[in-house]
Amino acid sequence: MRPKTIIFGIITAFVLVILFNNKEEASFWFFGEIRTSKLLILGVFFILGVITGGIVFRRKKSHPKEYSINNTTTSASPELENPSPYTNLSEEDRKFLDRD
Repeated sequence: MRPKTIIFGIITAFVLVILFNNKEEASFWFFGEIRTSKLLILGVFFILGVITGGIVFRRKKSHPKEYSINNTTTSASPELENPSPYTNLSEEDRKFLDRD
């Protein structure tokens, strides 16, 4: 089993133990006095926290939607862009190779 699955199972068991040991009735103010079980109050707020955490800490897409190639460099002379393979040769060697 992966560590993520084990941690999720432990947290779920921990939450269930807490929820089912708090079944007594409690008073809760929500724009008026509401008397309900602590189980319901804790459960609702836990679910709201999980949803909020999922929205706030979700991963962003790292890949761009559209790929493009930008060539912003321009050279003044074509010789610098495509150097000749004969630049390091002597004049005699160039003449020999040009005979072909």
